Amino acid sequence: MSPTSSAVRRGSCLCKKVRFEMRGQPKTYLVCHCLNCQKSSGSAFMANAFFLPKDVVITQGKDHIKTYADSNTKSGQPLIRSFCGECGSSLFLRNVTIDLTIVNTGSIDDKLETDASIKVPKRELFVEDKRPWLSVETNGGTKARL
Repeated sequence: MSPTSSAVRRGSCLCKKVRFEMRGQPKTYLVCHCLNCQKSSGSAFMANAFFLPKDVVITQGKDHIKTYADSNTKSGQPLIRSFCGECGSSLFLRNVTIDLTIVNTGSIDDKLETDASIKVPKRELFVEDKRPWLSVETNGGTKARL
């Protein structure tokens, strides 16, 4: 898919009961190393693409989406973490202080290798919590907070 403002990407959870589309280009693409994202993703970090809320549309399984209010964040800003209630896949984040929907890129179905806007993260967050063995390529270095 060539990156254009009209690009449509598709995503889903592991069991495919929740499906969604992302329209247009992400505002940014970041890797977060905070401990909460590590716990939520079950991995050493969480890769996230930031979209305007109007550009992320649930196309199937809205009733399967569950949320968790994560109020003990390192930034001090509460996050609403959305996941599939059936398979547990992490799908989205909402920071209550910014008007963006943060999509966990592991839930994106389309191949990202051909999409320059989500190919290489722009920045890493909370690098003080980064696993010492981990090396992540970014375009813009590191940042302590959003």
